[in-house]
Amino acid sequence: MLFHELVHAVHPYLMKDADVPEFMRTLIQMLCDIPEEDWTTKKDPSSEQVNKDASLRKFYTKGPTKKLAKAMLGRLTKDNFVESINYDRTDVVKESLAESIRPFHESVDKDNVGEVLFELFKKSLEFIINPKLENERRLTLAKNTSSQAKTSFGSSLLADSDHICSMPGCSKSLQVEDADNNTVEDYEAARIDNSKSVTYKSFIALCHDCFQKYAFKHTKVEETALQAIKKVQMQTRDSKNVLDTIGIEKGISQVVSNLSRAKPKDFIEISYEALSVSEKIDEGSHSILLNQVTSDVTKYFLFVEKSMQDEAKKKLFNDLLLRAQIKAAYEKLADKKYSPEQIYTALSEKLRAITKQDIFYCNIVIAYFIQSCEVFDAFTK
Repeated sequence: MLFHELVHAVHPYLMKDADVPEFMRTLIQMLCDIPEEDWTTKKDPSSEQVNKDASLRKFYTKGPTKKLAKAMLGRLTKDNFVESINYDRTDVVKESLAESIRPFHESVDKDNVGEVLFELFKKSLEFIINPKLENERRLTLAKNTSSQAKTSFGSSLLADSDHICSMPGCSKSLQVEDADNNTVEDYEAARIDNSKSVTYKSFIALCHDCFQKYAFKHTKVEETALQAIKKVQMQTRDSKNVLDTIGIEKGISQVVSNLSRAKPKDFIEISYEALSVSEKIDEGSHSILLNQVTSDVTKYFLFVEKSMQDEAKKKLFNDLLLRAQIKAAYEKLADKKYSPEQIYTALSEKLRAITKQDIFYCNIVIAYFIQSCEVFDAFTK
């Protein structure tokens, strides 16, 4: 915990109505043993001669300087502080105060809140004098929180990341092999933001190096980037859950397999006259997807269609049922307001999970269904 984190946490419960300078002066007086003859002098770290109101506001926001931290550490008095915390405060107020600092000390309660809070303030001042201690504290806290998150939903975080570090620019595997060639998970669960609760939405799987760098210090830009990645991961998870409720004929596997074995001479390009892909995917908003699907339809539509007909004749699957299933899968995703790109990717991934084939061929088959009207509706221009 940092000094300013502590003062922000306890301010409402120690001196609710006091402005920042008044609160900070009183807090310094509570923590320090200041003889009466030193009051309001330069020997009194709470005096206006030493620290103006503007300085105290800065300390409140960012923590005191090393000079003030040293002056306070040299005058700390535990007994006076604990007595001032307990004096004329009800158990309800002390319990609220304990609750405010519980994220920094799990075993604090209304009976020991004074002692615990004093030790926390003492450590926070020591961290200012020796930043290395603060780094160690940050890493220890981050690892403890990571351990909690891994116990609660580690398997989900790993699945979300496909067992690859989620930090942009890093591609380290989150698995290693032990001496017996067994696969072992090797990762940390990083808290993305400053939220105090341990929830699935607040954590993401990182390698140890990225985790340590992020735990020590990260920018708002880095935090925003991880939040965006987490959002995509959660959307992907949700789309998989949606599609798990839709059965897809397993006979489609043969169609995809035929694609993977085909030769260039097997493909005949077409100028399709069915509902144009450009009427189903808006070029202005989704040009890359439109170009990809148009290219796949032009090159592979006839091959996929013939393969579908041939496999249906062999009774490997029911063509009408398959189309209805693909349509139902699309509609469920569309009802969730997913973008065309997200729908296209989710359907392709669903097909890959069924067929165990390369995603490249699954994309081609989904493009076929887009052209043949099972996926996407014509939009209004």
